[in-house]
Amino acid sequence: MNPRFMPIIDVSSAPARTASIASVYGLLFLAMLFTLLGCAVGATVALPFMTSGWIMLLFMLELAIVWTAPSWTRSSPLNYVLFAAFPFLSGLTLTPVIISVLYGYANGAAILMNALIATSLMTLSSAVLASMTRTNLGGVFGRFLLQALIGLIVFALLQMFFPSLRGQGIDMVVSGIGIIVFSLFLAVDIQRVQQRSDLDSPFLLAIALYLDIFNLFLFILRFMTASGGRRN
Repeated sequence: MNPRFMPIIDVSSAPARTASIASVYGLLFLAMLFTLLGCAVGATVALPFMTSGWIMLLFMLELAIVWTAPSWTRSSPLNYVLFAAFPFLSGLTLTPVIISVLYGYANGAAILMNALIATSLMTLSSAVLASMTRTNLGGVFGRFLLQALIGLIVFALLQMFFPSLRGQGIDMVVSGIGIIVFSLFLAVDIQRVQQRSDLDSPFLLAIALYLDIFNLFLFILRFMTASGGRRN
C-alpha cells in the first residue's frame, strides 16, 4: 500500500502537532543524507551495477520496503533500520543514472546541477502552495494524481517493450507530465504534514515526501537531458 494513502490521525494539540511535524522533516533530512551516502558508495561500484542484474535486485528490495511500510513503521528499532536502508538503496540505484548523465553528455555536469536547483525550487514552490491555500489539495487533486501515476507507470512498462515509444519528443512530454504530477503530490503531502500529522508513525509521511522529491528530481533530470542534452 502506498504510504500516501494510509489513514492518519488528526492532531488537535498545537505543541504535539509541531513536534510531529519536526519529526517528519527530521526523518526526511536523514533520508537525504543516506541517499548521498548511497550515491558515494554506489560511485565505487557503478560499473558492476550497470553490467549485472544486481541493480534489479536492489529495485525489488526498495519496492518491498515501501509497500510493506505500514507493517514496520511502528516496530522499533526495525523502523529506523528499514527507513535508513530505503534511501541508501535509492542512492545506490541512482548512481548509474548520475554517471550516465555526467559521462554520456558533454554538458552533463551542468544538467545535473540545474536539475538539483530546479528540484529545490519546485519543492519550495510546492511548500508555498501547500502553506498558502486553505483548499484541501488531496480532495481536489487526489483522484487525478493517482490516475496520472498509474498512467506513468504503465507507459514506462510499455516503453520497455516497444522502442517506438522512446524518443526525445516523447521523453519531454512524459517527463513534463511527471514533473507536474510529483510537484502536486509534494504539495498534497506537505499539506498533510502541516495539518494532520500522525504522531504514531511519522515514517509514512517522511517516506511519502521523500518519494515525491526523489521522483521529481528524476523527471526533471530526464526532461533536461531530452531537451538540452548534448551527447558525447
